[in-house]
Amino acid sequence: MVKCRACGVDLRPGARFCDRCGTKVEKICPACGAVLRDQARFCDLCGVPLEGAVPVSRPEAQKGGIAAGQLHTVAFRADGKVLATGNNDFGQCDVSGWSDVVGVACGKDFTVAVRADGTALAAGNNQFGQCDLSGWTNLIAVACGETHTVGLRSDGTVLATGRDAKAQVGKWANVTAVAAGMDHTLGLCQDGTVLAAGQGMFGTCAVEHWQDITAIAAGHMHSLGLRKDGRLLQADGFIAPGVLDWTDLTAVAVGPYHTVAVKQDGTVVASGDIQHGQCQVETWTNVRTVAAGERHTVALCADGRVLAVGDDSAGQCDVTEWKLW
Repeated sequence: MVKCRACGVDLRPGARFCDRCGTKVEKICPACGAVLRDQARFCDLCGVPLEGAVPVSRPEAQKGGIAAGQLHTVAFRADGKVLATGNNDFGQCDVSGWSDVVGVACGKDFTVAVRADGTALAAGNNQFGQCDLSGWTNLIAVACGETHTVGLRSDGTVLATGRDAKAQVGKWANVTAVAAGMDHTLGLCQDGTVLAAGQGMFGTCAVEHWQDITAIAAGHMHSLGLRKDGRLLQADGFIAPGVLDWTDLTAVAVGPYHTVAVKQDGTVVASGDIQHGQCQVETWTNVRTVAAGERHTVALCADGRVLAVGDDSAGQCDVTEWKLW
């Protein structure tokens, strides 16, 4: 039985005000008793679905997608096959046998994919268990930090594995997108707010006041949110010069020390570390989305071509022949 927060009397089921003192009754989670946010569909504390909750819909099927790790690049094609190039010291590029893939993500030296049936695949360094995904189901997206993996399920809940990963996501729910940095994790909620957990020593988790966010990105020591108005918000920490002045953005990606974004007209802007040429994207056009590795940048064009610029010491930019559809 739920009690009035003011006088302690037992409240009638469904009561909007306390019968004894008249205090307005806040919405209470039926499982753990936590006070709920207005229009919440899941309890923020325990994750239990609330009455009328609407599961997170699976993203519209994409023709293909890209991801970038420290020294490798991965993409999935329209037919569900996966391509990879770059450093393969830990087998992170051993993905040629994967099939039915609808999403990919890269960590420092490992690769993760989501299949059409909601299961996951992983290859590469598993020192911290970041590739232990065999029991994951009902996935719609994955994200990789340096040594941890985060999975978003169709019911809006979040899974994690790897170094300190379970503590990072707690019992998150009502999430529609996830991003992972070096030691922190971000979750975008249905109402446009953002959750954060993990190492926040550089202010990377200071996102509690963000609103109207449509996309998120997590770097090594910084977090970015893309607002509905096409501009970026930052959480304190490393931030590339000038990015908060960018406008008309539709997508954003971050590496450890550089930021890349796509504008509405299909051009690309970049700022940050330039010593390997990873920000030389001013000639790119007709781009749909971008990915950022440690020292290289990758883009997927509307015609299915893949572009790459920056450090190619391990062949991570050898994507000239790639065509995803």
